Amino acid sequence: MFTMPSLQSVFLFLAVVGGALVLLQGLAPLLGMGDHGADGHDVGALHHDAANGATASPLGAFNFRSVRAIAAGVAFTGIGGLLALRRFDGFTSLALALLLGGAIYVFVAFVMRAFTRLEADHSVHPLSAVGQQAVVSLPIPSREVGPGKVRLVVAGRHVEWPAVQAESALPGSTIDAGTPVQVVDAADDTTLTVVPISHVS
Repeated sequence: MFTMPSLQSVFLFLAVVGGALVLLQGLAPLLGMGDHGADGHDVGALHHDAANGATASPLGAFNFRSVRAIAAGVAFTGIGGLLALRRFDGFTSLALALLLGGAIYVFVAFVMRAFTRLEADHSVHPLSAVGQQAVVSLPIPSREVGPGKVRLVVAGRHVEWPAVQAESALPGSTIDAGTPVQVVDAADDTTLTVVPISHVS
């Protein structure tokens, strides 16, 4: 005759299955499955979301489809339930387990989204900005003084990068914040070379 599994058995099952999924996710890069972005999602998907305004919503800060987030939530629901059963009745233990699992799920979903955003930012090379227009966000002093910063959109991503003036700029000149500029080169892997739009022939 079929009998309902005990609550302890259910929690143990969730802890084992969730923990195994978390472990597999951690081993994925070692098994040659790390060619995509964080949590197995291609960072190009984030570019697509940004270009279509998907991240404008406050919920855009969370990656609710993250396998790591789901696995962690399941695992901690089980672990929390097993610990709670030592001191509380079944109903209270279930409530505490769901609360802990849900909190861990939301936290990991937020962290995974942040990692994906960071990886997407690093996937955009400054050379891809050459020829595009930008706006100065931090005044750009003369080249010998150091860089300022500019804001622009590259591959659907709003980015802010250090920028220096072109070698043809007048000594001692400064490009003020809010000035539209054009990217003419990438001084290195992290710094753009820009000229004011009015100087572009």
